[in-house]
Amino acid sequence: MVKLLHFSDTHVSHRKFRNIKDSWKVHNRVTYIEDDFCLGFKQALDIAKKEEYDYLVHSGDFFDIPVGRNFAGPTEYSRTFVLKALKEFFEETKYQIPLIIIDGNHGTFLTRNYSTIEFLQAAFPNTIHIFTNYHLKNAIRQNKPLTLEFDDVKFYMFPYLKFGRLENWAKEYEKWVQNNQQPDPNKISVAIAHGMERGMDLHELVLNYKYDYVALGHDHKQRQIKKNAWQAGSTARYTFAERTQKKAVLDVEIEKGKEPVVKSIKLDSVRPMKQIDITLNTEITTSTFEKDIRDKIIAFKKAFDGDTAVRLKIKFDGAVLLSSWWGMEDILNEIQNEVLSDKYNLLEFRWDAGEVIKRAPVSLQKGAKLYDYLIEDPVVDFEKYIRSLSLENEKQASKFIEIGAKIIEEAFTSPVERTSTEEGEL
Repeated sequence: MVKLLHFSDTHVSHRKFRNIKDSWKVHNRVTYIEDDFCLGFKQALDIAKKEEYDYLVHSGDFFDIPVGRNFAGPTEYSRTFVLKALKEFFEETKYQIPLIIIDGNHGTFLTRNYSTIEFLQAAFPNTIHIFTNYHLKNAIRQNKPLTLEFDDVKFYMFPYLKFGRLENWAKEYEKWVQNNQQPDPNKISVAIAHGMERGMDLHELVLNYKYDYVALGHDHKQRQIKKNAWQAGSTARYTFAERTQKKAVLDVEIEKGKEPVVKSIKLDSVRPMKQIDITLNTEITTSTFEKDIRDKIIAFKKAFDGDTAVRLKIKFDGAVLLSSWWGMEDILNEIQNEVLSDKYNLLEFRWDAGEVIKRAPVSLQKGAKLYDYLIEDPVVDFEKYIRSLSLENEKQASKFIEIGAKIIEEAFTSPVERTSTEEGEL
């Protein structure tokens, strides 16, 4: 039997810069949210110290940055924190427990051919085993396995790769998996992958092959995918969509040819996250709107304490007059400036109006279509303008056109009230 601790998506060094109180846990050293993610990682190691594990498995997104167009690397505080925590763990366990880490979609300098987990292996070369995106690409090019073998178990690595973007990539990836990554019938076989079923980064063969256990990362919600496959989830709450999720790691016992025994071990969530839902209507005035917001946040009006401060989001839906919304946004900005002071125990204050229908002013609702007197087709004209900018990112250009079309239609046509039946069909 093999016993391993499976955790993932620690996102160490995660920081936020917008809608956040300008405050540091340690002045000019670490912000509160960055420290929350460091402590989430530390909790996983503290759990690992209490049990006798054979292996620790991290299934991707160890560090949060770089990612996408954010080319910044992890902060020196986060790097130092991780090295100290790992040194303490390895010393207490006498360097007898290997830690295996694969690359996720975070933490890789794609333009520099370097992954941030490489310095971890450099610091602990005999105990930490890493597998990066570059290891995967080289394995595919050379048609070689990407595995790690011990006396009792063989690990099969699937670092993050968006192989489904192009047809030829998908074919080469599938051929590589078939030729090199099939489980060993004579050893406990564990696959480690960073991807989700609904994406283009987790091949169906990884779930269909008869691995004794599949350790998955990328999905921040811990859940069982198949009898032998689990998403470990993240170790700290990353977005407001995760505010009600319980964060945990997985204690996994594996015997060859048997269903793994998996136990979830809860982590203490460091930072409270709350969401207030507000439905708007076209009759609401800006003064009523302001009173409603202030009434709902009064509970947080107390002296700021960084260790207990809340991350708060207000989520709007419904419909509102466009002219009224402009005034409401001004009110929200004023309130944000006020609450991100020492008078409120709030670390973050933001709002989301993405689902709000913003209607044209009443004068236009009752009148003729204004654009009849201006240009023949403002939507087409707007698209021509966006195309004239020669944007390199086609997806971004299409999104601009889509949003612009909606704004034009709302501003210059008579809006149609949706019935409850229509709303149910959307």
